[in-house]
Amino acid sequence: MAYLIGALAERFNDFAILAIAAAVFGTGGALVSFAAHRIWFTRWPVRGEEDKKIADTVQTSLLGFSAFVLALAVTNVLSNLSQVGEAARLEASDIAGLDRELGALGERATAARQALADYVRDVATDEWPRLAQVQPTLSPAATRDIARLWTGIRQLQSDPRLTPEHIRDALDRYFGNIEKARAERLAEATRSIPSIFWVIIILFVAAASFMNGRNNLHRYGMHLIVVHMAAIGMVIALIVIVDNPFRGVTSIDPSIIANALKG
Repeated sequence: MAYLIGALAERFNDFAILAIAAAVFGTGGALVSFAAHRIWFTRWPVRGEEDKKIADTVQTSLLGFSAFVLALAVTNVLSNLSQVGEAARLEASDIAGLDRELGALGERATAARQALADYVRDVATDEWPRLAQVQPTLSPAATRDIARLWTGIRQLQSDPRLTPEHIRDALDRYFGNIEKARAERLAEATRSIPSIFWVIIILFVAAASFMNGRNNLHRYGMHLIVVHMAAIGMVIALIVIVDNPFRGVTSIDPSIIANALKG
């Protein structure tokens, strides 16, 4: 389930996902309600007031459970999106700081600065799209750039006369922060909503649609059911969209990293 939803998010843009979710849930909710009315509820055409009260209570509870689960999911994905954005800005600051320290070392740091520039480019153009895939991975090109950067920094640190201790410490701190940010970025990309969530929410929505079938489904009522379920579908689409923080549409833009050296 999670894989199919992830593939949907990877293939379509935000507005297409919203439209698809609204159409699927609106149409599906109406069909379930119609089928429940024709197949199930027509078996008991006469129902008392107590039956209606119980049915209203059950349907309201199902919708309340659905809203609660959706609210938890929205809160979780928005929090994750905010954390990824903050981490990207902190990494951009560390990249700029490392470049500044390398620049102060003159021509000896040319190779290390070039490796850092290549890393920034490859993260924005290659690693970000890889992290947006259903099975996220880090960029091999950015990994090679990090290895070159590490080699360049170690060469600069090899001569304590030309690279004082406080500069060596600063280089280590900035480089360590960048490596840590990259590892955390992969962890954030793999932190998605589990499949059981989607199973539960679909069951809740289907059950609420089923309960709609107890009413006489005239054209006006069917339209309201479609609108109601389409609205729920759009909330679910919002969760799908924001759950992937590296898609670059509603999510975190890689330009935060790409522009780190342009300050």
